Amino acid sequence: MSFYIAGTGSVLPEKVVSNDDLAQFLDTSDEWIFTRTGIRRRHVLTGERLDDLAVAAAEQALSDAGVKGEEVDLILCATMRGDFYTPSLACTVGGAIGSHAPAFDVNAACVGVLYCMEIADSFIAAGKAETVLIVSAEAMSKLVDWTDRASCVLFGDGAGAMVVRKGEGRLSGVLRSDPSFAIHMPNLEGINSPYNQVPQEKLAMVMDGGEVYKFAVNAMGHRIEEACAAAGIAPADVDWYLPHQANVRIIDASLKKYRIPKERVLLNISECGNMSATSVMVLLDQYAKKGTFRRGDKLLFVAFGGGLTSGAVVSVWNRD
Repeated sequence: MSFYIAGTGSVLPEKVVSNDDLAQFLDTSDEWIFTRTGIRRRHVLTGERLDDLAVAAAEQALSDAGVKGEEVDLILCATMRGDFYTPSLACTVGGAIGSHAPAFDVNAACVGVLYCMEIADSFIAAGKAETVLIVSAEAMSKLVDWTDRASCVLFGDGAGAMVVRKGEGRLSGVLRSDPSFAIHMPNLEGINSPYNQVPQEKLAMVMDGGEVYKFAVNAMGHRIEEACAAAGIAPADVDWYLPHQANVRIIDASLKKYRIPKERVLLNISECGNMSATSVMVLLDQYAKKGTFRRGDKLLFVAFGGGLTSGAVVSVWNRD
């Protein structure tokens, strides 16, 4: 007994920023960005708060699952940085939906949702929860250096959510970390302790693109192989691949090894960019709403991110 995905939801900011918009203040172009990343546009926060998006996505997922806020036994939120250091974004969502369940945030960068799925599985297996709300919300536009064309063009903002409930669905999950500073973000801005002797740094993402690319291709391929082996299936048996939407080149290279047909690989990177942990959650909801999945379909989520972290989860779609 594990869990099944009972409901999904997602919300994107209203503001859409195209590659041509970025070219107005960066030395770049739509062609330069698209050919290297597969991204055409992304959504960014303007007047909205991140918790507004998180709550709206959670409410959609609860409605889709037919679950009330007070029925939730655990709330997990995958985010690198909420609106506050405390309370956690998960607690903010809990308050908005009328839940008093334990709630906490998980920071595993772009793999955060998969970490949350595995935590949910553990709580359910231990008999400590039957219904878990998993939320992911990321404001990447507030974490990147908008003068660095190599990184800022990649990211977008958004929120997604899923409700998982005790039952049959999850087949396997694998998580891993390979500690590295290939992606890192200083968090010392604003410190004013008279005792602090560490130089303050600008709060902005720093990324070694070459190292990340090599790690990502290998990590995604290995996690696919390991998750399938743990589930007792072959990569060819997976009906739908939901990869982290970091870069089309990375996705293509990591899946090429298994000769997986492109029609089985779901994408929204062209319209959303890289939303960190939120990418796979929004991807799931968008295709669920399109009616893409059929009962019994095997879905494989796979991601990599800062840490460096990586993981994969295989689940059967148990909804009509």
